[in-house]
Amino acid sequence: MKRVLIISYVFPPTGGAGVQRVLKFVKYLRYFGWEPIVATPREPYAPLKDPSHEKDLPQGLKVHHLPIINLGGKAADAVVGQAKTDLGGVKKLLKEMALSLLFPDHQVVWLATALPGLLRAARKDRAQVIMVTAPPFSSFILGAMAAKILNLPLVLDFRDEWSGFFTKGFKGHGGGAFWRQMVRKLEHSLVGQAGLVIGNTPGMTSRLAATHGGPSKKYVWIPNGYDADDFTSPADEDLPPAPEPGRLNLLYTGTVFESHPLDDLFRGLALMKDQDRQKISLQVVGRVVPGQKTDPGLPDFKVDYLPYEPHDQVLKRMAAADALVMTMADLPGLERMIPAKLFEYLAVKRPVLAISPLGAATAIVEAAGAGQVSLPKDAQGLADILTNWLVGPPTGLANPPLFFERRRLTGELARHLDQLIQGI
Repeated sequence: MKRVLIISYVFPPTGGAGVQRVLKFVKYLRYFGWEPIVATPREPYAPLKDPSHEKDLPQGLKVHHLPIINLGGKAADAVVGQAKTDLGGVKKLLKEMALSLLFPDHQVVWLATALPGLLRAARKDRAQVIMVTAPPFSSFILGAMAAKILNLPLVLDFRDEWSGFFTKGFKGHGGGAFWRQMVRKLEHSLVGQAGLVIGNTPGMTSRLAATHGGPSKKYVWIPNGYDADDFTSPADEDLPPAPEPGRLNLLYTGTVFESHPLDDLFRGLALMKDQDRQKISLQVVGRVVPGQKTDPGLPDFKVDYLPYEPHDQVLKRMAAADALVMTMADLPGLERMIPAKLFEYLAVKRPVLAISPLGAATAIVEAAGAGQVSLPKDAQGLADILTNWLVGPPTGLANPPLFFERRRLTGELARHLDQLIQGI
């Protein structure tokens, strides 16, 4: 059995969409002749926990929990001192300033404490490849250091664009032009060292190749997907009751934030006739980042917000909904992105309402015949779609595309790992 050491800042019991990709790779790699070994922080700063993921961990999996200095939560107080409550605003500002000085992200402090243990783990477990999945992108530095010291091939798995949309689309992740220039130079160096660079969308992968050059074969696209094991047809009694029986029940899952807002959905609802809008319900399951619009401002329409739930429970809610909502803001570069939840929306066979600029995600929805697309800011078009759905409820997919099944995708990863160590 060949051995790959996978570095991932997020790993069970941490929850959230970012965990799914590495978890499913780890679950299925043994089927293709690779033994996964995981290195992850002992106590990462991660706001979400999901014990339901642990059922997918292979028996006997080696997980090395490496020591970490955590500046993301309470430990960040050490950076600015223990300010009193009446100085809370000043304390928050000082904390943000201190963390902003850490490059490329505040998780970079993990490197100093993690590297010795990572080297010991790689040697003890006789790793043949070091693979890193990110964000946080400072994890790439950790993997590159270990790979260089041990003279092992390096694999970089980009779950998000780094020097592209990630640094430009979010104020919290991007500084000025000089900061972005440093990111580009660091990314260029790391990609240059890597023998295999994986992007999770076609546009991201093409952009990495065009930006950094080198042999085209080192850049591969392995999308996110769905695990067929998660979608065995549940008995009706296992499904949660519909939020509003007799209505068109919409469900949004995941985090509501700058690139995935609800504003356009609210605008469309506002243009519907009152009697039609009253036949629609909206349930949101997941985190809402402060500052996002949560009140549609419609006296006859309320949104049911539920906190983050375990993954298996969310899948049951998807199956019970009439339609599933995916939103993407009209931000430059976001058209290359594909929300990970889209693949599970397809797998649960419920129709998708994609409120998004035309791009990679909408192409999948349209090619699969999985629902309808409404462009951001086209409030009237969205209102018309919802009104028509009240007259003729949408139908979902008969079968999800097998191309996006997690076991098949892990086979693709294993094939590229084989070629990497064989020098093909």
